[in-house]
Order: sequence, then C-alpha cells, then structure tokens
Amino acid sequence: MKKKGFTLIEIIMVTAIMGIVMLMFSPMIDAFMGAQDRLYNQSKVDSRLNEVVEFIKRDVRNAKSDSNLGGEPVGVFDDTDTLINDGSIGKKVIIYTTDLSGNPKYVQYAIDGSDIKLKEGSSITSLGNNSTILSDVEVGEFKYQDKILLFHFKIDVPERLEGKVRNEVRDVGITRINLQ
Repeated sequence: MKKKGFTLIEIIMVTAIMGIVMLMFSPMIDAFMGAQDRLYNQSKVDSRLNEVVEFIKRDVRNAKSDSNLGGEPVGVFDDTDTLINDGSIGKKVIIYTTDLSGNPKYVQYAIDGSDIKLKEGSSITSLGNNSTILSDVEVGEFKYQDKILLFHFKIDVPERLEGKVRNEVRDVGITRINLQ
C-alpha cells in the first residue's frame, strides 16, 4: 500500500527547520527596516534644514549695506530688538537686499519660540506677515561679524530618532564686497 501525505515526525522536523531559519533571518529583516526608517527620516530632516540654509545664504550673498543696520548689509538683533554690534549671538537677523526686479527689500529671519519665521518688506519698519519656514527648533542663533553671518539650528526629532539622525546644522553666509 502506497503512503499518502507526511508523517507526524516529518511535519515536526520541517516546522523546526523553518523556525530556525526564520530566527536567523528576523534580525536581518529588522535591521533592514530600521535602516530604511533612519534613511527616510534623515532625508526629511536634511531637506528641511537645507532649504532654510539656502534661503539665508542666498539673501546674505545678495545683501547690500544699509544705514538702518549700522552701515552693514546684515544686522543681528537680540531679544529686545537692539542691534548687536559686538559679534554676540542674537535671535533675529535682518538682511537688506533686492527683489528680482531690483527693488530694495528687507528680509527678516527670527527665532520665535520653536519656529523660524520669515518676514519681508520694503522698509525695516514695514515687514510683512510671518511665515514659518522651519518648526520644532530646539536651538537657533545668529552671529554676524566681519561680513560673515554664522548661524546654528538644531531641530527636535522624535525620541526614537535621537542620536540616529543628524538634526542640526551650523553654516555661514558671506556677504559680497559692496563697491558702492
């Protein structure tokens, strides 16, 4: 008589072997999924930070000297809106530049709580509405000295990503020499 199907011993052996194989591969699958998650989140953080950095560097590069900013193209202000002249750290920077048509404009980047806000206007006293360009800012500071704007931002990331993704940027914006 021909035997049909598997014996109980064969089924137990196959199940045990499959279990051992799954135990060997599960850490690799978990590590792969974790790496994918970190790469995705690092990409999101990098794009947010790089966008703000490029905005600031572009405006500083195109800045022009202005008497409202102490004869400088860039002015850093403290919490009381006082212009800082000694190279100290401030929470707001105003840049005098021009728009695409060549008309003068002032651009302000300010740390407001946990946000970096952008304002623009044709005069230093008539800066327009706030628009948030970066949120969840843990640390934000500006320092201007010798035609160089140094800035540092650190954004708050979820606890599961702490120490696993780069969440801060330190960069500089250098003004052009004003030959006027």
